[in-house]
Amino acid sequence: MQYQNKFSLNQLTIRTFIVFWLGFFAMMALVVTLPYLDSTIYSSLQEKEIAYYQKKIAESIRNNKIKSLVAKMPILPIDKSASPRPVLFDPNKKEILGAFNDEKNYVYRFIDNANEFAHPMKKNFNDIQIAGPFQIYLDDFSDPFSLFFISRVNPYQEILRYMIDYPIVLFLLTVFITSPLLWWFTYTIVKPISRLQKAANSIALGNFEVDPQLTKHGPIELRQVGQSFNRMAKSISNLISNHQNLLSSISHELKTPLTRLQLATALIRHQTGDNLAVKRIEKEIERMDKMINELLLISRQKMNTQIERDIFPAENIWNEVIQDALFEAEQQNIKFEQNINLPNKNNDQIFLNGNINLLQSAVENIVRNALKYTKDKIKLSIFIQEEEEE
Repeated sequence: MQYQNKFSLNQLTIRTFIVFWLGFFAMMALVVTLPYLDSTIYSSLQEKEIAYYQKKIAESIRNNKIKSLVAKMPILPIDKSASPRPVLFDPNKKEILGAFNDEKNYVYRFIDNANEFAHPMKKNFNDIQIAGPFQIYLDDFSDPFSLFFISRVNPYQEILRYMIDYPIVLFLLTVFITSPLLWWFTYTIVKPISRLQKAANSIALGNFEVDPQLTKHGPIELRQVGQSFNRMAKSISNLISNHQNLLSSISHELKTPLTRLQLATALIRHQTGDNLAVKRIEKEIERMDKMINELLLISRQKMNTQIERDIFPAENIWNEVIQDALFEAEQQNIKFEQNINLPNKNNDQIFLNGNINLLQSAVENIVRNALKYTKDKIKLSIFIQEEEEE
């Protein structure tokens, strides 16, 4: 499989680049939309803000700004830039004093939602911020007026100031936006790597089957790794298969001259009778025939190893072998000792994944060699040793 596209969403570099910029633009979009979201929120004034506006009330009274508003003196365009600017609301006449025409609608909306003197609030309307109400008496006989302050603000600066004052909010927003992107990005990388790890473990257990999923999912770079891994598994499988076929072929080829030797030996015995040389030749031919049969047996077993794999209790490997060995050792007056030391937590059995015939054959080969070459005693030890990882 060839990957020709230089620019593809399945490329790890392109995907990393896209995830970064998606997170960046998502943050920018949130910052742009936050002022509009904030404009729908009425927030209570903090103590330091209330103290600030109380100071501004005192200044407005001292500078006769309140009297000017009551006298309905015209406000100049230059007053629009004054921040904050006091605005009065007459509850009896429902009249707003000191506000420009484009501001009055916002003030009325604010009054409808914030009308408690004990809990002054603030709210942004585009580039206008209104704070209040504050109670103020103009004389001893009239009802109190509601005093508000109008400020011209930059909504983005307000958001930035808010985030500086509350960095935890910025942190939570960043986590909220980037977490789904990072999870998706990590998942698309980790999943094919996990599949590759399972394939490698399968190879280690002797299963050389090619996994086509390694080349179908994940970034292109990991697909290429999976493709190379499958080629490696296939090459190893072919190498082992060729080796086994070669071993089997050699064994079969040796059978032919061995059969001729057996015939020739029989003719010699017929002509000369039994003698020491003929017996020696027959003994060596018998030994060679046994070795060739063992090679053929091993070759057949190994050829079926990749197919005949099963999960079974570990003691199934040696139980029958030990029973047979005990019987033979008793007949030969050989002392047979066994020491089986396996971890047994909660009486749980230990299971193996492999070819039970090959494993039994390996154990039996060791035990029979011991019976063959020992004089009077055999000590069999079975234990589990953890393999050190490189």
